[in-house]
Amino acid sequence: MIRWLKELDEVLRGHKGDARLLAGGMAHIQIKPLVIVSIVLGVVYGAFMGLYAVLTRTPPCFAQMFASAVKVPILFILTLVITFPSLYVFSALLGVRLGPKDTLRLILAPVSANLAVLASLGPITGFFTLSTSSYPFMKLLNFLFFALSGIIGLKVLLTMLARLDAAQGGPAIGVQNPAPSAEIAGQSSLEVPARPLVFPRSKDTAGTTFRVWLVIYGLVGAQMGWVLRPFIGAPDIPFQWFRAREANIFVDLVRTIGELFGA
Repeated sequence: MIRWLKELDEVLRGHKGDARLLAGGMAHIQIKPLVIVSIVLGVVYGAFMGLYAVLTRTPPCFAQMFASAVKVPILFILTLVITFPSLYVFSALLGVRLGPKDTLRLILAPVSANLAVLASLGPITGFFTLSTSSYPFMKLLNFLFFALSGIIGLKVLLTMLARLDAAQGGPAIGVQNPAPSAEIAGQSSLEVPARPLVFPRSKDTAGTTFRVWLVIYGLVGAQMGWVLRPFIGAPDIPFQWFRAREANIFVDLVRTIGELFGA
């Protein structure tokens, strides 16, 4: 457990994004410890989300608290599973020099940072749960915390990408051209060495790729949260593991803002 927390601490302090380490690859980012600690952090925040159903219902709905604790890590796992293939294809097409496993290592660092921030906001969620019974307010508060932690995770990723791009900078080498103008120079092709065909590489190829993917990741993650709802549990609706399909997260966000301000 100490080793897992140490791995997370190194991510939060930026040690995993050290340019010298990135120049040697992604092996310094350990997959198993980050996955385990991310799941635990997701469970912690999910429990704080479900606390609302415990405190606002008679009898307390502990089932919602358990369901939320399970769903938050599942939300992140499913979002990553769905969007990872597109990330790898985009990065491969644009010439980012990372294999599937190294790409996964790179993504796990900001995801774990995202969940660490989210879990750290759990006590604040608990405080507001104790001090208000407004369901729309709690929904918007949790949406804000997810967005805030996502932005911080994005900052971690972009910082690592900038350092990775600097560490892997320079043109990519492709196939070789045959020796040019060998006959004109009066030399045989054996006497003139083949020159490499250089494919110019964008200065910020990795950053561009991951920014495009982050838009997809954010949209999928938001809608995945809608699919897996409820996380908080409306006080006037009996406990359900999942609710029927309707609208989408963005429609519900507008509707919730209207409810909060009495529109």
